[in-house]
Amino acid sequence: MELRDILFEDAILVNWNPSTKEEAITALVDALDGANLLVDRDQVLRDVMEREASLSTGLEEGIAYPHARSDGVRQVVVAFGIVKEGLPFDSRDQKPALFIPLMVSPRSGGAPHIYFMAEIVKLLEKGEIRDKLLNSSSPEEVYQIITGAKSPEKAI
Repeated sequence: MELRDILFEDAILVNWNPSTKEEAITALVDALDGANLLVDRDQVLRDVMEREASLSTGLEEGIAYPHARSDGVRQVVVAFGIVKEGLPFDSRDQKPALFIPLMVSPRSGGAPHIYFMAEIVKLLEKGEIRDKLLNSSSPEEVYQIITGAKSPEKAI
């Protein structure tokens, strides 16, 4: 499975300015729900918020990676948000989050979020990718930058 298999244009938010990390997480979960990628939106939101409350997923260098395992999904799904102005996210380096990929995986599966977190962080460490994403103006453009391919059909 690759990023293009779990990320969908309908779940990408650009030109977006949430005021809190809770608002950001809710909007990303709602984007997944709006793309018909969730079985139970409320369960997913509870699971992601519970995970975030246990330990902030704000990493470093402008990346936050909220995630959870949940019975509210049938397959691994990712929403991706870009906050060009930055958003406080209780990050390790205290820098605001610019890039917020949110991943939800089925509770009954393994732990693919670790693999995908590494892939996304590796991608976002590249200055040229970060610049392209910050200058992007549409979900389609963000999808192309992240995956380099056309959006797949939804698999739910």
